[in-house]
Amino acid sequence: MLGFNHSADTIAKLSKPKTEEQKAKFSATRGTSIFVYDIQGTLLNSFSSGRKAAEHFECSESTIMKYSRNGLVFKGHWILSSSLITKE
Repeated sequence: MLGFNHSADTIAKLSKPKTEEQKAKFSATRGTSIFVYDIQGTLLNSFSSGRKAAEHFECSESTIMKYSRNGLVFKGHWILSSSLITKE
């Protein structure tokens, strides 16, 4: 959009801060759900996105996504997954 000038109204809409409710809604629709299990496979918690899980565990989103893909034990206690695991 080189050389294009936005109107003042458009600039105001683009720069308007998002509320926590708007962020949560966006996260739920666009984020990858993360499910947290203990070592025995019991569901302990779930997050609407990798970002929310990273905030909870105080680490990076890329770390959360890596552990949810490879199935390794996270911080010695939890198994992270991007899909709900059902016990049979």
